[in-house]
Formats: sequence, C-alpha cells, structure tokens
Amino acid sequence: MNISEATSQVEGAIKAYLSKDELGAYRIPFMMQRPLILMGPPGIGKTAVVAQIAQRMHINFVSYSITHHTRQSALGLPYIDSSEFHGQQYRVSRYTMSEIIAAVHDAIKKTGVPEGVLFLDEINCASETLMPAMLQFLQHKTFGQHQLPAGWVIVCAGNPPEYNRAAREFDPAMMDRMKRIDIEANLDVWQNYAVAYGVHPAITTFLSNKPEAFYKVRAAATGARIVTARGWEDLSRMIYAYDAEGIAVDLNLISQYIQDARIAEDFSLYLDLFHKYEDDYKVSDILDGSVDAAIRSRASAAPFDERIAVVNLLITVILHEVHAQQRYEKSCRAIKHQLLALASATDGSEAADVLAQIDKCVAQATTQLVEVQNAGKASSEQLAELTSTVSIWEQIRTQAHRAAMESSAQNTSGQDAGSMVFSATKEAFNNACRTMVDDVRAITTHVDNGLAFLESAFGSGQEMLVMVSRLSCDQTFMSFVSAHPLASFVQQSKNLMFYERGLDLLEEAQTLVKDQEITL
Repeated sequence: MNISEATSQVEGAIKAYLSKDELGAYRIPFMMQRPLILMGPPGIGKTAVVAQIAQRMHINFVSYSITHHTRQSALGLPYIDSSEFHGQQYRVSRYTMSEIIAAVHDAIKKTGVPEGVLFLDEINCASETLMPAMLQFLQHKTFGQHQLPAGWVIVCAGNPPEYNRAAREFDPAMMDRMKRIDIEANLDVWQNYAVAYGVHPAITTFLSNKPEAFYKVRAAATGARIVTARGWEDLSRMIYAYDAEGIAVDLNLISQYIQDARIAEDFSLYLDLFHKYEDDYKVSDILDGSVDAAIRSRASAAPFDERIAVVNLLITVILHEVHAQQRYEKSCRAIKHQLLALASATDGSEAADVLAQIDKCVAQATTQLVEVQNAGKASSEQLAELTSTVSIWEQIRTQAHRAAMESSAQNTSGQDAGSMVFSATKEAFNNACRTMVDDVRAITTHVDNGLAFLESAFGSGQEMLVMVSRLSCDQTFMSFVSAHPLASFVQQSKNLMFYERGLDLLEEAQTLVKDQEITL
C-alpha cells in the first residue's frame, strides 16, 4: 500500500488499541495488542507519519533507532542484589531500568498524558546480541524486568533486506505476533502532499515529467544509488534557503541529496530551466490580471514541460496564499475566544489590569511557540500558525499599550481608562479581521485570473486538468472554497468533475476530525 493508505491503517490501529469500554478498560487487552511493523524502503516517511498521528491524537511520541542501542542500554545494566528464598539469603542479578522504558516514563511525567506511541526504527537491523531481547519485548512488552506501561502502542519500522544489508527477516512465529503493514513508494500520493506542503515546484514539475526519477535505492559497482522522497523534500528546503540567501544551487549540492549521478545531473539542468521560466513568466502579473499578451502567446506555443512548469508556479503561489490565509483565520478565531473571555474577566477593571491580562496572553502564545520550536517535532504548518498567533497578539498588545499611554496623557483613570484600553484591543483585533478579509479577496482574484490565463493559453487541456486536480486534492484549499465559493474554480471543477469529489473528501476529513474531537 502507499504511505497515505498506511497512515490510515496505523491511525485506525492506534485508536482501536486505545479505545476503552464503559468501565474504562481497553477494549483490546494491552497484552493482546499486536505491535505494528511498517516495512518499506528508506526515506518514504514512516517515522514522520507516525509522529504526526501521535500529535493529532494528543498522545506522547517516543522514538528510538534500534541500531543505536546495545543490549545493555535496551535492557538496563545488571547489578547484584540479595533476596531471601525459603529462609535463605541469596545473591541475585537485577537490572536497572531500560533506557527506552525510562524514556517512556519521562514522557508521561513531562506531559501528564499516560498514553503514547513507542516508535522503534530499523527494528530488523538490531545487533545479534540485542535481537533476542527485542523479540522478547515485541512478544511480552518487557525489556529486562520492566514492562511498557499500559496505554502505549508499539510501532516499529524496518527496511526489507534488499534495501539494507544489515536487515534480517523475522521468523514466521514472530511475524504471526505482529501487525505487518507493507509500504511502497507512490509518486501520485507524494505529489499531492508535496504540492500542499510547498515542496519546491521545480521538483514536483521535474518528477511529473520524469516519474522514474522519484525513487531509487539500489547497489552499484561504484557505490549505492539512493533517491528517496526524503531526499527530494530535504533538497527542496535547501533550494528555498539558498534562494533566500542568494546562493546558486549547483550540481554538487543536488548530488548530496539525490545520490544518483544521472538523476542529479538531469535535475540540475532542469532547475536552471525552471529558474528561467520564473524570470520569463511573470506569475505575479498573471495572478493580478495584468499579464502581457506576449507571455500568453509564448505559453501557448511552449513545449509541454514548460507549460507544466508554468502551471506548477501558479499552483505553488495560490496554495501558499491559501494556506497562509487559513492559518491566519484559524489564529483569529482562537484569539476571538480568548478576547471574549478577557472581556468578561476585565469588565470594570482599570487599565493596568487589562494590560496585565493582555501581556499574559502574549506570553502564553510566545511560550507555546518556543516550546514547540525547541521540541523540533512540529510541522512547518503548525509553526507558521503559532507564529501567526503570536504576531496578532503582539499587534493587539502594541495598540493596547498605546491607548494606555494616551489615557494617562489625558488624565483618564479608573474604569474609563480600562474601557479605553479594551476598546483599542478590540480595534486591533478588528484590523486583523480586515486583513483576513482582504486576503480572501486577493486569493479569489488570483484564482480567477490564474484559471482565466490557463484557459486563454491552453483551453481545457491537460494544463487545466493538472491545475484543478492538484488544487482539489488539497484539503486546506477545499476548506477555503467551501467557506468562500470561487465561481471560476467551481465551474472548471464541474467541467472536469472534480468539485463534488473534492467536497466529498473534505467532508470525510472533517468528519474524521470531529469524531476524533468527540473521542478525546
């Protein structure tokens, strides 16, 4: 199955294992819960999807790579103790707590959440001395003398032997005690993710034209040739960072991530072409509706790979704007609830008390952002949302403090000063809401103009199909469309029969989120 299907299977299993009956007992007894094992090629995203599932479910996530462990660190160190048996004293061996089990208890203590996922990577690459202990753990959930706490789901990941010389197959009796999920690379699924999460459009366009370059892990006489989804995504981040710093991306850099000489060279040549397309086609002019007729004529006469490059440039900008707007709107909604509570708590208060409450809200938002950044496990989308929230609160605080200074200068005091400060707070929030509305108008205009350009340049051909299908696969974009109908997009989608399916997918996703919220 592909990574998307595997994600659904893993999430379903974790929810089932943590499901409780009316008496509070796990519906599937803890010792009867089979460990999950994800088997697939490296760099496909096994670790990332499990971490994201744990984050969505608001449970702990503890990850270990088994290849970094010895038998002693996994089981704990032996020490001599004394015990009495049948009236006789004996010297016996005991073990300190396993580093892995200790990390689980540390996570519970830190978060106050008793449940979680223990992720063990490269499970079938454990050393010869550690493997018996690993098999015991997978069967009995015990390392040495210490058991994994109930409420923790074991998820393992491994590479088939053809991808890793150190990997070995588990014996049939062991596999019969595990829930095995086999995953394979799938470009179509990854492309939907890549476009939605801003993977550089040069990469998505290149792979659309050369799908055989997406994934390769094989041995060669001159060394291993490795091209993975992880490699493409990490390269994307470097391209963005190099572009921001004005540093040229060359073949040497690309080869560090795309470790197949021919594919790296092909992409390097294509990237040069893509940057030329960026310069030649004025995407901002296309989306603003002021594109020159010569550009439209060039697009109409361009070869197919150039046309698709232009489409991907438009998609990237539109989705970037939509994701930013939806994050901003989500931040505004959350702040609105806090301000309503603040209004009730500070009714009749003086200016200093109102300011203290606003400062507290800013501090809480900032602390949350810093903690998430330091944890290093949040997605770029989550970090951007938290950053947006902090930014809005900072604007509110600035305007509130300015109002307090004005009230002081006017010798306004007591409740009147407090009321003046809170009025400024509401005005600052209203300004944020106006920004949100302006963004919606801008996005609507950009989508209309982008589709109009494609239709005038290419008609309803493959270019329009790529544009509409990619946008329809993005849940955030479809959420935007459901709240702010885009007539041009709806019409093109209906022409291509994508709109109804897109809304169906959105409804399914929202139902899953709603069910999860009810469960929690």
